[in-house]
Amino acid sequence: MRQIGVHLLQSNAEFDIEYTYLVDETLIQNGQIIRGSFVDVPFGHRKRPETGVVWRVGDAYEPEDGGKARFKTIAGVSAVRPPLEAYEMTLAEKMKTMYFCSLGACVRCMVPPPAPKGRALKYARLCVPPETVRAAAASGALRNIRQIRILEELEAGSRPVSELAKNAGCGAGVLDTLAKRGYIRIETRTPPPEEALKDRKKLSRQSFPLPTYDRHVLNEEQQKAYDDILELMRKNRFAECLVHGITGSGKTELYLQLISETIASGGDALLLVPEISLTPQMTAHFRRRFGENVAVLHSRMSDGERNLQWNKIKNGAVSVAVGARSAIFAPFRRLRLIILDEEHEPSYYSEDAAPHYHAAEIAETIGRIRNAVVLYGSATPRVETYYRAVRHEIHCVRLTKRANRAALPEMILEDLREARETGTADYFSVFGEKLKHALGETYRSGKQAMLFVHRRGYAKQMLCRSCGSIMKCARCSVPMTYHEHGNRLICHYCGRTAPAPAVCPRCGSADFERHGTGTQKVVEELRKLFPDAAVLRMDTDTTSGRDGCEKILSSFAAGEAPFLVGTQMIAKGHDFPNVTLVGIISADSLINMPDYKAEERAFQLFSQMAGRAGRGSSAGKVIIQAYQTDDYAITAACRHDYAEFYANEITVRRNLHYPPFCAMCVLRFSGEEDRATYETAAAACGKMRDAGVPDVEILGPARAEQPKLNNKYRWVITLKSKCRTTLTEFLAHWTEDGKMLKKIRGRANLSIRFDGR
Repeated sequence: MRQIGVHLLQSNAEFDIEYTYLVDETLIQNGQIIRGSFVDVPFGHRKRPETGVVWRVGDAYEPEDGGKARFKTIAGVSAVRPPLEAYEMTLAEKMKTMYFCSLGACVRCMVPPPAPKGRALKYARLCVPPETVRAAAASGALRNIRQIRILEELEAGSRPVSELAKNAGCGAGVLDTLAKRGYIRIETRTPPPEEALKDRKKLSRQSFPLPTYDRHVLNEEQQKAYDDILELMRKNRFAECLVHGITGSGKTELYLQLISETIASGGDALLLVPEISLTPQMTAHFRRRFGENVAVLHSRMSDGERNLQWNKIKNGAVSVAVGARSAIFAPFRRLRLIILDEEHEPSYYSEDAAPHYHAAEIAETIGRIRNAVVLYGSATPRVETYYRAVRHEIHCVRLTKRANRAALPEMILEDLREARETGTADYFSVFGEKLKHALGETYRSGKQAMLFVHRRGYAKQMLCRSCGSIMKCARCSVPMTYHEHGNRLICHYCGRTAPAPAVCPRCGSADFERHGTGTQKVVEELRKLFPDAAVLRMDTDTTSGRDGCEKILSSFAAGEAPFLVGTQMIAKGHDFPNVTLVGIISADSLINMPDYKAEERAFQLFSQMAGRAGRGSSAGKVIIQAYQTDDYAITAACRHDYAEFYANEITVRRNLHYPPFCAMCVLRFSGEEDRATYETAAAACGKMRDAGVPDVEILGPARAEQPKLNNKYRWVITLKSKCRTTLTEFLAHWTEDGKMLKKIRGRANLSIRFDGR
């Protein structure tokens, strides 16, 4: 027998240690178990074995004096995926240190979804008429928005339980509850093998060879950028480069030609896009150029589709992959080029579960390990990225002109204060006079317009005019958003729904006011102004189903509607040549967010939205509606001047000691008892201060921005230091190898998130 060291995939930071198991010597000798192999092992008193990864292959083992072995024997070799490559194991070890999480959590990022098999699957079907569902939602019998979305999706027919849960963002338990209440029936079906491979057939239909297109002739700026980056690539060593190009400057064509060069030299290339909604459009560009030599990876694909694409990459059947954030872990054999398009987008940060990584940091780490070139493309790069370029820590190429020689759109700032004071605007309308007039001109000329709204729903909150009460979520202590569809209130944090009250529950008044503008309200006003016009809406409410994003974008691209209203999803690099007008309904709602990055995020969204206008032969126009017209994010966006914005923002960051002038970490404590959660955070904070580390600034504990979410109270401690390594070493010392985490877990949940480099 031989000893092996195993790390469990489902481990957390509390018990993230190597466990010793025994294996038969023959499994080592015939290569079935090597360092990086996946094995199933017995663990504790659990009936089912746990999956782990072999981190160490040790020495031979024989029990002393022929007695009982001290260690358990593995249950078998796991089929979750082929063994980890050496670079993947190095990456996992670095991620564990960078994000202060378990090794198993890091490895899970690299495990593909299961392959489709001809096995039994659970399907759900609706057992009540759709009218019953709507009545239950209106009456409050159905209060959870995820349950409502599942039922609405089932109106089109039965669906796999796993797919429904994924689209709704919930666990299978939500469907079990609906089944117990009689709304749905869950059935087990055993499809024939050809049905199990349906995903593969569907994907192959999408992968038919498309006509390949010749390379476009690069303009002078593009050619210089191409030559500079190609020089970096030919050195065959790690390098980073910011591609700072205005919207419409031809960054995509630059990527395509660099990838062609990568393939020609025998390498592989990976392109990340920030949103799932952008993936179909970007994929179309790449398949027209490279045919079937492209894989696609994103979370809205079925497990079967993703498994097929993952294996294409692993087996070397493709040289190019396009995908969202999680595609950064694609298992290319000869990776030479990594591109993060729109690198400033916050969706590159993994919020959901540990490890809470940023794709740019993972790209840099992989690049260092594998000697690959990493490109960060953006018209409005993150302040941290641009700061590194200014300091010559990374290379930078610039594209200052639109590739088709089109002019940048005209920027118009509509001062809502002035309009209200002079009485030239309708106080109750979401449109100022300038935007309203421009919408009419656009519609009559046969062109299209895009309208950006910061929030979904109809109104941000319902306010009683008599007593001032705001309808809040009982679980989260935040205002519930009013949705016109179904006349209900929805908490956008926990998903709880309730019928909109006819009278105030506090004072009995029926005098309500709906504050704040959402996408539904803008759509309603557009339909009043242009009753004959089709209006499309794109937000998480309208895109929760499969292919929801693609259907809306395809419809708008085909000219089926002159107006597209949406949240930040519509600002992501879409190319619609017939769009000549962009409207930003309320710029103030972005710059007033309680976040030190609020000005940066606002400037990025204003600039990205402006980039959607005038990309074709007709001139574009952008109208920004605001009260705070002298804010530097707004004025810089109106001048298309990133340098002006950066100069203001970097001064603020330096004065307040925010990234990039420090590394920052937030420890978030949450628990069902407010006092106990605070005391746990306070005790942890006290122990940190007792350590007396002068290089670490400790702030808190303080209430979180949302003090209560989903019936859990939240307190935060913020740590700052000049160096990221100092923070991770400080945390490692504070936790005492997991002992402190075990003490905390008995009283509160703890998540640790890093912000900045």
